[in-house]
Amino acid sequence: MFLSDKSGGVKSLFQPALKKYKSSVRALKLDNISIGGQKALSFMHRENIDELSGLSSGFKPAIAVGVVSNIPDNFPDLLKKSWGESLNSSVAWAKKAVETGADALLIRFNIANCEDTDSEIAASIEKFEQIQDAVDVPLMVLGSGKDEIDNIMLPEMARKATRQIAVGEITEDNYKAIVPSLIEFNHCLTAKTPIDINLAKQLNILITEMGFDPDRIIIDPDVGALGYGLDYAYSVIERIRIAALEGDSMLNMPIITLVGEEAWKSKEAKSANVQPEFGDHYKRAIIWECMTASSILAAGADIVVLHHPESINYVRKFINKSFKNTGK
Repeated sequence: MFLSDKSGGVKSLFQPALKKYKSSVRALKLDNISIGGQKALSFMHRENIDELSGLSSGFKPAIAVGVVSNIPDNFPDLLKKSWGESLNSSVAWAKKAVETGADALLIRFNIANCEDTDSEIAASIEKFEQIQDAVDVPLMVLGSGKDEIDNIMLPEMARKATRQIAVGEITEDNYKAIVPSLIEFNHCLTAKTPIDINLAKQLNILITEMGFDPDRIIIDPDVGALGYGLDYAYSVIERIRIAALEGDSMLNMPIITLVGEEAWKSKEAKSANVQPEFGDHYKRAIIWECMTASSILAAGADIVVLHHPESINYVRKFINKSFKNTGK
């Protein structure tokens, strides 16, 4: 039903009900960016208003660029073309990634030669020091995924860091070896579990029982790409966010998702050897990454890690347009 007001305009008598939650997401500051702090689900701006200030609570989602220290053999050709000669140097790649306007960098130190781990660890630490000297955006570092390597390498990177960083991937298998160094040097961490809300909560409990500050935990719940388990990942991330807003203190941390790593694993994004009806390879790959990112942002992600410069541009526009009238 509508009524005419005194100015001759029309106003609606219907006002959508506003959902008020018991709690909010923890706000986390990593170097010079802040994430989290929301009082409502993603993009529900009318429900996210702080009652005291009258302003939108929390912070806009952030975009990080994913960089790897050693280019794998199956690295997609489109990504090789997009980054060009910068792929020959981790420092050059990091500098070029910053030029995209990304809020942060995520560097995965994937060990190329497991037969000589000592030299590989030393080389990775040297690359980390060079990157942190070369760029001034917040840094997140991930290990190789091999505990025998990461339990040595990641604590040393924590010690060598000249500013606060986020270290991952902290898992149920390696947290006892790595978390003490992060406590000592006051870093943040990304807590990685398979796509399961109970496992995510349990890992956060284990980490905080060691004395780690829960305000410096970022949840990495894992993620599937568009068409590859995205619906399951979406539902789990949304459940984590709802639990946080309902007052669960072990799930109310900001969320990070490695969208690029998953999106570019799919044949739709990385392969040109598909049916003609799949359409142009370049456009299809960008769409695959952007659709995955926008869906996960709607589910509740606070940081999305992307791989292609054009995807970063499109996702940035999506975020800015969504927050256009929020004062952010």
